[in-house]
Amino acid sequence: MPLTYAALGDSYAAGVGGGARRSECWRTAGGYPVLVARALGEDLAYQACLGATLADVERDQLGVLGPDTTHVSLTVGGNDVGFVPVLVECAKPSWMVDSDDVIDAAFAVLTGELPGRLSRAVARVRELAPSAELVVTAYPVLFNGEDCNALTFFSPHEMTRLERGVGDLADVIGRVAAAGAAAFVDPRAAFADHAVCDGDEWLSGVSWPLEESYHPNTEGHAAYARLVLEAFGAPADGARAPGEVVVREGPRRRGTAPTFSLPDLLSRQSLDGALRHGLDPERVAGLARRAAHPAIGPEAAAASAELHELDRLVRERLAR
Repeated sequence: MPLTYAALGDSYAAGVGGGARRSECWRTAGGYPVLVARALGEDLAYQACLGATLADVERDQLGVLGPDTTHVSLTVGGNDVGFVPVLVECAKPSWMVDSDDVIDAAFAVLTGELPGRLSRAVARVRELAPSAELVVTAYPVLFNGEDCNALTFFSPHEMTRLERGVGDLADVIGRVAAAGAAAFVDPRAAFADHAVCDGDEWLSGVSWPLEESYHPNTEGHAAYARLVLEAFGAPADGARAPGEVVVREGPRRRGTAPTFSLPDLLSRQSLDGALRHGLDPERVAGLARRAAHPAIGPEAAAASAELHELDRLVRERLAR
């Protein structure tokens, strides 16, 4: 029996953050494609994979498509523009790095290279699955003006630039979807009050394992599923039980993009940067060691708060 629904894309489509990983590609049972498959009553070819770029999608994920494919969802593009490297740089304190250069590089790829790459992928999906309904999705805004995590240092300036980048990425994806006669899902409005550090998070901040950081949680994947089902013109209720849906995984070769990592506050980059900006490297190192051990409770929280205060002071000096 053919698997009539194919879920293509990166970690957002692979269900990262939505439950226990099933493979190197992740592909959790709580990922939005599984929820969509149940509501559609369609068996699922789960192709999406952690770290996938458009090149990875074309290399590893399209082989399942054919004339019997009735539904295809595609969430991809964030890794092509360097979503994770941007987050890694922005998470560092101001004495370690100026993140504007890496953000500028991401914008250059977004405007210069991504439209062509994504257009080719959509055309290839259309060629291989000519009868399928195709839904292409964008990404939500991660922050609503606040970073409450202990060991990340996203500044207001960086969060503003990240929000603009997510918007520009959505514009590109939406235009390519329209040109390819595909339905387009922009999740930004649905996630507006559910960002990292909001009272009702649908997006996780720093998480364990770290790969789950800055991905939808179970509520976020449920929200994605509702949006994708609406784009398919299908009701979100009446889902089949999990055991009644066939979920067959595609190749288990993870994509080529990196995953998130926390700033190394004990690195030479950090300690040399602290000295350069008038901070005491030994003090920074001691605070970093204490902040990294949540088991010591209030002492770790106090150390984290002091590190964030040092970051704020350096940012104020740099702005003068």
